[in-house]
Amino acid sequence: MTWIKKRPFLWFILPGFALYSLFTVYPIFSAFQISLNQWDGIGPKTFVGFANYAELFGNKELFAQLTGAFRHSVILFLLNTFAVLPGQLYMAYLLYSKIKGHRFFQAMIFSPQFIATPVIVFMGTLIFDGNIGVFNKLLEAIGLGEWTRPWIGLPEFGIYIVWIMVAWSGIGVGMIFFLGAMKMIPVEMMEAALLEGASYWRRFFSIVLPQIKTTVLNMLILTYIFAMTMFDFSFILGGVSGGINRSVDVMALFFYRIAFGDNSAVGGTMNVNAMGMGTTIACVMFAVIFVVAVVQVILTYRRTEDGA
Repeated sequence: MTWIKKRPFLWFILPGFALYSLFTVYPIFSAFQISLNQWDGIGPKTFVGFANYAELFGNKELFAQLTGAFRHSVILFLLNTFAVLPGQLYMAYLLYSKIKGHRFFQAMIFSPQFIATPVIVFMGTLIFDGNIGVFNKLLEAIGLGEWTRPWIGLPEFGIYIVWIMVAWSGIGVGMIFFLGAMKMIPVEMMEAALLEGASYWRRFFSIVLPQIKTTVLNMLILTYIFAMTMFDFSFILGGVSGGINRSVDVMALFFYRIAFGDNSAVGGTMNVNAMGMGTTIACVMFAVIFVVAVVQVILTYRRTEDGA
């Protein structure tokens, strides 16, 4: 008790720590424990050790689905990193510069956040439909009719169509993050650069980007986590199977299909290890995300120390 009395701040930490342990730490260890068992989600568990992990990486069909889903998740991450994130930075800088009508554009760019995912997928389907799609009509109007395709039905374009929908719906979120970080830059610093004759883009690359580099790094890890856990767009567009030839399959959908989909004891045909293999996939997802998150924290810490 004396030790606690000397550290009264622990009483403030305790409620948050208890809730965090109950709803975050415990489920992680519980999932790992389930992954070591053969279990259909209903009946008794049978301890099998790391057999589920061996089957996941040793079974050709499971491993093919795992690598396919992981590849699509990585594609989403790379596209968001090299296409969406620079666009978010550019739009944030334009709004930070208070271009004419900046409040209107800020509201418009962020507004897709208020549209439900099924509606976004429905709109995207109408745009890329092979018969009535706006995209094909646009190609015909500009004289590129030979490029018209049934885009939704072509497996090689599936994940890219998902990305277009995801990018349109989420580009405003990152923009707001970057805009908030830019507004934290001291006004005196920007005014001094302007007096020194620094150009518009010179100020961006020499002042703005270095000042918000931590925010950019944090947005990268959030983008990675989103790519690895994105589920709704692929599920609505391609169903539990992940579309034609699993063209829109992603990691979270792969987990759902094994644990709760048509192949599970809970959701469809009998499978004596639906939850065991499902949580094994979930643990692999967690490990992949956790390793990258740790690297990000280390890089952020080093950058902070260097800056100090």
